[in-house]
Amino acid sequence: MSASSVYPAKQHLLATARNLGVDSGVIFVRGGDTIIHPDSDTEYEFRQDSNFYYLSGVQEPACAAALDIASGRAILFVNHVDADEAVWIGVPPSLEDYRKTYGFDQTEYTRDIAKVVEALRPSKIYVLPYHNLEQLGSKTLDSVAIDSEKLITAVHEARVFKDDHEIETMRRANQISSDAHVQLMRNTRIGMNESELRGRFIEQVITKGCDYEAYCSIVARGRNAATLHYTKNNMGLDNSGEMVLVDAGGTFEGYASDITRTWPLGLRFTQECREIYEVVLSMQKAVIDACVPHKQWEDMHILANRVGAEGLLRLGILKGDIDSIMANYVVGYFMPHGIGHLIGIDTHDVGGYPSGTERINAPGLRYLRCRREMLPRMAFTVEPGLYFIDAVLADAKAAPDVAKHIDFDVVAKYRGVGGVRIEDAIVITETGNDNLTVCPKEVADIEAIRTDAYEK
Repeated sequence: MSASSVYPAKQHLLATARNLGVDSGVIFVRGGDTIIHPDSDTEYEFRQDSNFYYLSGVQEPACAAALDIASGRAILFVNHVDADEAVWIGVPPSLEDYRKTYGFDQTEYTRDIAKVVEALRPSKIYVLPYHNLEQLGSKTLDSVAIDSEKLITAVHEARVFKDDHEIETMRRANQISSDAHVQLMRNTRIGMNESELRGRFIEQVITKGCDYEAYCSIVARGRNAATLHYTKNNMGLDNSGEMVLVDAGGTFEGYASDITRTWPLGLRFTQECREIYEVVLSMQKAVIDACVPHKQWEDMHILANRVGAEGLLRLGILKGDIDSIMANYVVGYFMPHGIGHLIGIDTHDVGGYPSGTERINAPGLRYLRCRREMLPRMAFTVEPGLYFIDAVLADAKAAPDVAKHIDFDVVAKYRGVGGVRIEDAIVITETGNDNLTVCPKEVADIEAIRTDAYEK
């Protein structure tokens, strides 16, 4: 937690309470616990429960929080650390320090949860369905109605809309991660390994203040980029005619970034690599320009497909009428994933499919992680890509209505490209969007950085 700001935990609790649509009761949530590796005394690296982090801002294990909905009183519960334990983990802040740091009205120890909640005399307690409730005590559990269904929907919907604190935190995560991508572009050379690039990225983001990788980085050279979530990251970089796709982001003060850039291993893009890259870039620019309030997210995917189809027609990869190409979802065989997703505390953030919203069963569209109207303060990634995936293209060849629109001889010319993806994170504003990602992506800018790499 930065010293200059107080995490808006109470505001997040109140927003969640509003989504519940009730005027009384208690919200009670628990944080994550330390987990020990089986048959050892080694702890897994602690990662806080995302819903609890949103409602508290606390990154420490074994905590809890409550909101008395009627009074709006927010209570944080922290673990009591005795002298013996303090020898190993250090002396914790005082209860008052915790209260001030996280903006709660009251702070207590977790050993007193049952007593404190009982004193609130709740008619109903709203909890998350996966939380253990033993700390509430048998008296409360036996006498008070427990609702374990409504809260998760309420907190997910609250998390969809970012406040100023969250947006600025995400902006910082994107700045640090963008800088790390530029450093990788500037220092990638033939003879290195995918794992070395991942290691350098982690070093950069941690050094600049991030908590950890937001997700396992993807560093995929050449044909490896045709595997969407390639995480082996263990192959040598030995072909200057290939590109490397790096999908990597850091988490800063609990909020994720998610950035993808694809660049040549040599000084410049080869003709085939550049042609595919420029189609993908045109897809991303068109979608970002179109991201304004009240449009549907799935329409952004369809727009990316149309721009992609126009580009692939120009290259001769596709053939025929563009309306028929769109009607048969042909581009979905080259971009078999959604155009992007909500982002926040989690890389693939919650709330993408409100209750009753179904998936669209069509190539590419079926993998959309979000189907909803874009509204101000929603944060999305925009990440079009084009890939030459043998198994997917085999399916396309076996489907006559799709195969008639693909020149597979031309496809073979581009197979070595593997895949290209370009990804930024944006926040929807009242009139358009704010792009949080500041990493270069124009061909000329990337080639200028790559020239620096070999002239150093």
